[in-house]
Amino acid sequence: MGLPKRLTEMQKRFAEYLVFNEGRSTGTDAAIAAGYSEKRARIEASELTNPRLSPLVVQYIGELREEKIRKHEVTYDKHVAELGMIREAA
Repeated sequence: MGLPKRLTEMQKRFAEYLVFNEGRSTGTDAAIAAGYSEKRARIEASELTNPRLSPLVVQYIGELREEKIRKHEVTYDKHVAELGMIREAA
């Protein structure tokens, strides 16, 4: 049978829900939100986050996390510049 060559819509929804609700929900919650059966949600979440079983999903999760970090990146220089603008405004 072999590994699939692309993600399904449910797999994409799972990964997006998991990354964008990180710290506020579990893999089981993400699986249910993506449309997986509530009875198998915990198992599906485990399988979808296992690189041997679902390498494309794990890769997509990694890409989403990197994108999220880049989008909200806070560096020392940006932070000091923002503090300077706040000081000047006050």
